[in-house]
Amino acid sequence: MKNVALFIDCDRLEVAFMTVIFDYFHNNGYNVCVKRAYITKNTLDSWYNQLEKHCFRVVLGSNQSNSDMKLAIDVAKAIYAGKYDSVAIASNYREFIILASEIQSMGLESLCFYQYSKGNEPVLKRAYNTIYNLEPNKEREGFEVVEDSEDIFAALEMAIEGLDSNLLEQRLTNDTATKQQKEKKRKPRSNQETATSTRKKQSS
Repeated sequence: MKNVALFIDCDRLEVAFMTVIFDYFHNNGYNVCVKRAYITKNTLDSWYNQLEKHCFRVVLGSNQSNSDMKLAIDVAKAIYAGKYDSVAIASNYREFIILASEIQSMGLESLCFYQYSKGNEPVLKRAYNTIYNLEPNKEREGFEVVEDSEDIFAALEMAIEGLDSNLLEQRLTNDTATKQQKEKKRKPRSNQETATSTRKKQSS
């Protein structure tokens, strides 16, 4: 069984996904030996019962930036403690990928639990050993907005796969018919112009 240290960014996740995270650890042979939650006062009420149920140590931040800094410091301490096989961060915040690189450099497994957000997944995949999308159904609603060329092609493929083939064929047929109609309208004009110029020559 792997010992894992879990750090949750409560301000960027919905409390409903707490159960999903612990189910993952239970089903995959992890022992959660450190449980810390980073939260601001505005979010504390909605999270309180779940944090108490799972015996989390709550770290209260004065604002989001302050909470982020505290999380980063505690993750760094866990990395160098030498007590854990894995470090898990539950957050959508991209800047934490720096921590993921540091975790792996020490020979530890890095995990990320994230709530679906357009553009996040390609970045997280490159940074962590394992990522877990807490909202897999959201991916079907559209394709991701990505930032580099490799992911742009993947996004295009996803978009094309989502098109209805019959609708696409109908649109192409309509476009072709429209172009043909425009060409037909242009031809009489050119013939009329030619006839007019011929008459002018004859009259002169």
